[in-house]
Amino acid sequence: MPEGDTIHRIAAQVAPRLTGKTLERVTTQGLVRDFAGRTVLSVAAHGKHLVIELDNGASLRAHLGMNGRFRAYSRAEGDAMLAKMSPGRASLALVIADSVFLWIGAPTIEVSHRRDPRHGMAVASLGPDILTDAFDSAVAAERAAEHGSRPIAEVLLDQRIAAGIGNVYKSEALFAAGIDPRTRVAQLDLDTLERIYAVARTQMLANLGPGPRTTRASLAGAPKDARYFVYSRSGKPCTRCNTAIECIAQGDNPPRWTWWCPTCQPPWRADRVTAGSA
Repeated sequence: MPEGDTIHRIAAQVAPRLTGKTLERVTTQGLVRDFAGRTVLSVAAHGKHLVIELDNGASLRAHLGMNGRFRAYSRAEGDAMLAKMSPGRASLALVIADSVFLWIGAPTIEVSHRRDPRHGMAVASLGPDILTDAFDSAVAAERAAEHGSRPIAEVLLDQRIAAGIGNVYKSEALFAAGIDPRTRVAQLDLDTLERIYAVARTQMLANLGPGPRTTRASLAGAPKDARYFVYSRSGKPCTRCNTAIECIAQGDNPPRWTWWCPTCQPPWRADRVTAGSA
């Protein structure tokens, strides 16, 4: 599932190969866009969004959603791949002299020009990117505290508060912090909120390198359900206490699954000691 770490990894892969290069062809959903001959000025991740700025002031914004994929090919391989695809399968295709970059199944591809009223609005509405050097967990905690009536799991997914956290790190950070995902934000003090964001950031930073995502470093090469403490492990034993992991649908538009251990993450009481970092 693409989250902020995935997008930062894509940006790190694409930026050196695309910045300063001339676009030969750009298509969205198979439709040719008028960007041939334009030069790429920058490629940057903003939370779960990748933004590509061009020399004419236009920008391309890609959001992979829950199931979108990114692929980079040599020019020959990419041209052959595009020739085999149905016209709309590639949500975004960028073709340069020696490479083809494809976003497949991405639900959001936005093309905006400098004078377009939408230009930059989607990124401007985001909270601080949790993976940037400037991110401050204390500031994120203060922003989260303004949403006291909401469950903490829902608030962690709110990209307007802090950008980049998705279902994986929401579940894993709350387990590491020992917090029941159904806890209302108003029940948590600022220190606890700050700790949750700090844990999520640490987990995500650890996954910016190569290899499969994991929150259990010693099991990086293990099957998916063993690389996490709780995420996607419904009914499996907790790695700490052997209690069966539970899951619940939270929020709407659409509801999102959250996994947790009912023993390691008991219902919150202000006077209890949390489980600490995993």
